[in-house]
Amino acid sequence: MATPSASYRAVRWIAKEISETWFREHGAIEIDNIPEEGGVLFAAWHPGSLIDPLIMISTLPGQITFIAKHTLFKIPILGNVMKAAGARPIYRSIDKEQISGDRKKGNQAVIDTVADILVDQGRCVIFPEGVSHLSSQPERVKTGPARMLLLAIRRAREQGVPEPVIVPVGLHYSDPNRFRERALVEVHSPMSLPPLPGEEDAPVPSEQMISEFGKEEANDRAWVQYVTEDLGGELQRTSHGLDSWEDRKLLWRTRGLVSVHRNRAEGRQKRATFEEAILGARRMRAAWLYMLQTQPNKANELRSKVENHSKVMQSYGLSEYELYDRNKRPGLFSMASALIQFVWCWIWMLGLITWSALIGSYPPYRIAGPIAAKSAENEPYALGTKKIAVAFMLLPIWWVIVSFPVAWLLAGSSSPVWTILGQGTLGFLKPTITSVPWVFLAFIIMPLWSVGARLHLRLWQRSVRAMQTLRRWFRLRDGSIPWKELSQSQVELANILDSIGRSLVLPGDPDWIDPPSGEDDHVMVKSRIN
Repeated sequence: MATPSASYRAVRWIAKEISETWFREHGAIEIDNIPEEGGVLFAAWHPGSLIDPLIMISTLPGQITFIAKHTLFKIPILGNVMKAAGARPIYRSIDKEQISGDRKKGNQAVIDTVADILVDQGRCVIFPEGVSHLSSQPERVKTGPARMLLLAIRRAREQGVPEPVIVPVGLHYSDPNRFRERALVEVHSPMSLPPLPGEEDAPVPSEQMISEFGKEEANDRAWVQYVTEDLGGELQRTSHGLDSWEDRKLLWRTRGLVSVHRNRAEGRQKRATFEEAILGARRMRAAWLYMLQTQPNKANELRSKVENHSKVMQSYGLSEYELYDRNKRPGLFSMASALIQFVWCWIWMLGLITWSALIGSYPPYRIAGPIAAKSAENEPYALGTKKIAVAFMLLPIWWVIVSFPVAWLLAGSSSPVWTILGQGTLGFLKPTITSVPWVFLAFIIMPLWSVGARLHLRLWQRSVRAMQTLRRWFRLRDGSIPWKELSQSQVELANILDSIGRSLVLPGDPDWIDPPSGEDDHVMVKSRIN
């Protein structure tokens, strides 16, 4: 693996800073699945617009070349950043009105370039759907990735170097368009590929394809079509695709119910991490699809029970974990600890940290939201990207604007601040502070606005968790909620779901075997009951 260039390292540093600010939790798992030798073509679904490459640059090792729509390269600043990161343009048919010249020749040049990068054991990322979207599952996969891979494998064999592979990647977000949510990049095993065109057991073209394109090209097209279909199945599996967002929300609600039930049985106090939640959702999805095939009536009956329970819980504004041990968790000690944390956070937040965050970051943050919402009216899937982009442009400008008046108020000898403070106990500080040229102080202050904002976010997050604990402490002792009935109903439902899960071989189990390339998880689910 080649050492990333200086420009790429700079872009990755920026991406990490943005990711750590936008997401409260983010990372990558199963990176050991990335081969140490040979080129790698990462393929992922595209639910988050530019947030998808942002989080992948932040978390995946090595230098990665992104394949992106050519229109992005025309956007000021963004285009320069993408070029610095080594991104390459792709010319989509839906953008043909904005393309001057031959689109096919342009794309063939990109395919040649990507193939050369893969032969040189480089790493590329492509979004095979070609568009970002708000669908609950991947859109139709384009043939570009398979064509790139076919050419790269042939050139690798000619040069006697390791053959490149295609690695599916799952991108998971709690919500990519909201501030301080969670994200995870999940690297899957390389796809198994069929023999190359013309070899034994290679995909066979139809007679119509042979008569229309000739035998050699028809063989290539059959191989590309076969790999493209398999890749579509891989994206469906790695993205946890389902027919609707309602199905996905219900799946996550069910996962949470089972997770809470098992945590209580095992005496575990901490809630699941996002990584554990992703695995739990994958297990739940595999079990659900398996039951739909083998026991459809039971699956639909179980779905109705989960839906009814979910509606009742939502009507009371409750989460599943709130029903267990309500008189013990949180107890008096937890309440006292939460109260101390809340007070401690707000002591700091009412001081310099929050004031610096309000002055240095709040105005552009408030301005960025409406601007992003307006610009994303025709691209709702890009709302999060627009928010980040607008804030990224506004924040530095605001920091420059606000630093000079703040510096003058702090260090200016005729500042009205010292007219007031000079008469009090802080008057002794005036000679020391005003001895620093206020223009010089402004340049010192500029980078500190982001530090204050980051510290404020951490304190705010801790104070919110403490407040939630305090609210829950009082709410769990509220007599207006039928705790006993709800708890009994939930335990019964959780027992049923848990028993089903334990009776099946599911992803994450020691004896689980991943499905063949292109197949979904449920085809490998097996019953433990003989």
